[in-house]
Amino acid sequence: MKKLLILTFGILFMISCTDKKKKEDEKKVETAIQKIDSIEKNLEEGMDKLNEAAENVEEQLQELDSI
Repeated sequence: MKKLLILTFGILFMISCTDKKKKEDEKKVETAIQKIDSIEKNLEEGMDKLNEAAENVEEQLQELDSI
C-alpha cells in the first residue's frame, strides 16, 4: 500500500514537472514568434523606404533624360 502511494505521488510529481516544462517552452516559442513578427515589420518598413527611394531616383533620372 505504501509503495503504491509513493508511486502515485511520483507519477503526479512527474506530470506536474512536465506541465511546467511545457509552459516554459510555450513561453519561449511565444517570445520567438514576437521577435520574428517584429523583425518582419522592420523589414517591411525598410523595403517600403527602399521602394520610395528607388522611385524617387527613377523620377530624377527621367527628369535628367528629358533635359
